[in-house]
Formats: sequence, structure tokens, C-alpha cells
Amino acid sequence: MIILLLLFPLFAFAEVGYQEPWGKDAGLAIAKQENPPPPKGIFVTLAENVIRFHQNILSPVDGPRSHYRPSSSEYMRLAMIKHGFLQGFIMGCDRLLRENDEEWVYRTIQEGKQVFKYDPP
Repeated sequence: MIILLLLFPLFAFAEVGYQEPWGKDAGLAIAKQENPPPPKGIFVTLAENVIRFHQNILSPVDGPRSHYRPSSSEYMRLAMIKHGFLQGFIMGCDRLLRENDEEWVYRTIQEGKQVFKYDPP
């Protein structure tokens, strides 16, 4: 009985609910979600539709040719979404100018028996 009376203050003022981890477990906390992407402009939306048409209609007929991952069309689409129309278009055109069989000095990835150049936007 005396033990219960001594432990009562501990239980009476205990907090119920979720507590953030601390110490060595602090790194296990769920990371905050990234900010949502900014709203797309009309030019980005139009360019994205043209790129999707190329990816879904034209590219399957002609076959995959890109030596990069992500492919050059996907790179331009992602760059436009991330950086805006003008800068994304310039980045995509620069990528298309570098599309060749030459040796790549940066990171590469292997898919099956093929080796691709890895260059995210």
C-alpha cells in the first residue's frame, strides 16, 4: 500500500500520447515531407504534353535510343517541372547535344547487359 502511495505521483502526472524520439533514436523520426512542387505554368504544361506524346506515340515506333538514364525526353520534362520552362528547355537542349556514344566520366548504371550514363536533372 505504501509503495502505491509513493508511485502515485509518478503515474498521476505522466503524459499520454506520442513523444518525439531523442538520443540515438532521433534519426529514426519520420522525415518532414518536402514542399509540394510549385504550380506549373501554361508553357510547362504544353511542353509536358508534347513530350508525353513523343514518349508514348513516337518513341515506341522508333525504339529506345538514349544512352542516358533518365532518357533525354524525361530529363527535359523533369527539368521543366523543377526549374521552369526556359531553364528546363535550355537544360534539355544541352542534354540532347551531349547524346552520343562517347565515353562518360561520371556515374553509370547497368540495366541488363547495357551500361547507361546516369545524369539526373
